[in-house]
Amino acid sequence: MPPAPTHPRPLGLKLIIGYKLVKAPVVLALALFLTVDARSAEHVAVVVARDLSEGSAFTARVGAWLGMHASLKDVHHVALIAWLDGIATLAEGYLLLRGKAWGEWIVIGALAALVPFEAMSLERHPGPIKLVVLLVNIVIVAYLAARRRKERPR
Repeated sequence: MPPAPTHPRPLGLKLIIGYKLVKAPVVLALALFLTVDARSAEHVAVVVARDLSEGSAFTARVGAWLGMHASLKDVHHVALIAWLDGIATLAEGYLLLRGKAWGEWIVIGALAALVPFEAMSLERHPGPIKLVVLLVNIVIVAYLAARRRKERPR
């Protein structure tokens, strides 16, 4: 376990650490499922796509998109992305848990580097989940950068 920081963490930092340490195992579990049982994952995607296609206009569009991307090859691509995201998120949570300023800077750099790609993805294929992810990452980057700027030596 990392050593406790010498001063109490603010609520915002605790929330970010909690988010990272909850998200990481969830994404890694998804990655494991997609890797170990890709055929079942493909089958689940096909069933969900069919069920969504029979719903409202919005869910029908989501279902059609999912149906076009429910191949074994796509499952393998999603698994790789999930592994990378889960490992990166776990590393970021650990760095923030350590309480070192350089750890916060690494998280700021990693998330800030993703923001333009997330924005382009949102522009090409708008969706509420993409918007939430983009906004959460922007808020985290802004919060941590403000903390680092505030705590830097004068």
